[in-house]
Amino acid sequence: MKAFRGTLIATLALLVVVLVVFLVDRGRRETEVQESPALFQFEKADVVRVEIVRPDSTLVLAEQPDGQWIVEGPGWPAARSMVNRVKHQIHDLTARATVVEAPEAPELYGLGANAVHVTLLLRDDRKLEFLAGDPNPSNVSYYMQPLPGDTIYTVKKSAMDYYSLEPDAFRERRFASHDATDADRLEADLPGGRRLVLQRESDLVWRMEEPLEMLASREEVRRLLGRVTALKVDTFVEDHPSDLGRYGLDPPRARIRILFASREPIDLSIGAVAHTDDRFHKTRSYAYMMLANDFTVYTASDDLLEDYLGDPAAMRLKRFVRMRTGEVTDVTVDLQPGPGEDLSGVVTLLYRADKWLWADGVPVAGSTPSRVALRAAEIEADEIAAEQVGNPARWGFDRPHVTIRLRDREGTVRVLVVGGAAPPAQDPEGRDRTRSYARVDDLPTVWIVDDGVVDVAEDLVREYQRKAGADAASEERLDRVEEALGPRFPGPRTDPGSTQPPGTDP
Repeated sequence: MKAFRGTLIATLALLVVVLVVFLVDRGRRETEVQESPALFQFEKADVVRVEIVRPDSTLVLAEQPDGQWIVEGPGWPAARSMVNRVKHQIHDLTARATVVEAPEAPELYGLGANAVHVTLLLRDDRKLEFLAGDPNPSNVSYYMQPLPGDTIYTVKKSAMDYYSLEPDAFRERRFASHDATDADRLEADLPGGRRLVLQRESDLVWRMEEPLEMLASREEVRRLLGRVTALKVDTFVEDHPSDLGRYGLDPPRARIRILFASREPIDLSIGAVAHTDDRFHKTRSYAYMMLANDFTVYTASDDLLEDYLGDPAAMRLKRFVRMRTGEVTDVTVDLQPGPGEDLSGVVTLLYRADKWLWADGVPVAGSTPSRVALRAAEIEADEIAAEQVGNPARWGFDRPHVTIRLRDREGTVRVLVVGGAAPPAQDPEGRDRTRSYARVDDLPTVWIVDDGVVDVAEDLVREYQRKAGADAASEERLDRVEEALGPRFPGPRTDPGSTQPPGTDP
């Protein structure tokens, strides 16, 4: 009997413990449901305003008439990544689970006085509101409560975890972003009194005006422009500074101006070095910077100045034909025999209706026409041999090995001339790589190019000669048949090169 009484007491004690645990934890337990309710549905582009009300502050992100977003109040440019994050995470938000429909203690979920109240204003004046709470015990979901309403749900962590970030997290850190393809001019006043000026002449060509006068590589200019657009704020230092001198910005250590065809210029001043660190396994310095049309002093890495202070001659144009392969419509290759060779010929290609044709309209099989157009239109020089041709015979231009005439869709014509052999270069395996002197008809410079363009020209001539041989053999067979059986068609044959209509006397 005593044993039974002890068992009964133990059982009752266990039931009391289970009941206490249940009562304490019931506010935190999630109700398992089979469905995932859809909470919000709208188009991302419809969001025009985001209000984030926290217990200690209010943050408002607002779209401007020009499509840009700002943080209202201080007027900071809003981080595009954060604006897009709000739109992306909320526009089709679905609950992971329904937790409780009428909570007695919403503060257990972080949805009491310390909740973050978020309001989205849409373009059609609709308002969507919700409270963002705490993470759930597993820390993979967050509690949230749509308003109006009392039901609490869990949603994915990435939909809620950023509303409690510091205000600086909502500021745009890429402060000098631009589209390099829209840039028209680049001017840089650099340390040591150096100056760099580049002017765009066309989509493919830039001209350096200072410190050298020469055509500049589009790729090199875009690299310099890209260094500016990649600048990222390390620290936000001061808004509306009263003394720029304390940051080395009056006057600045360097100044970079980028002018555009369709927007206001970027005018970047780079001041004194603020600090250095080795976070990236190399010493990197961070300087004070400010844009002319901005009111904030930033710090950002100033290693872009290394590129701007590089050897200006290294920016020289090397894709000197200045055409795009996809724009070429007509190609004529004139190949003359090289030393100890007998291969020669003149071949014309036409690009019509998305296919390459021989001059007689017969489609060309294989990739050789595309390879010829690519090698010729986008040929890149290894180095510069001379600024001026001078005596053409010195480079073999008096009797060129290959002459390639290109026409593009706009009617622009360029003639690439490949002359005599240039000193060979070595490939990574240490083997000699043959090269030739080359020029283009509208520029005086002599370049040294890889002989790949000669190789594809020879391939084209061989293919054409095989076609011509096959055509001749076919014509010969037809002649023999006609001699044996008579003409295949009534009336006299017309010579392929004649303009005389069939059935008429010459």
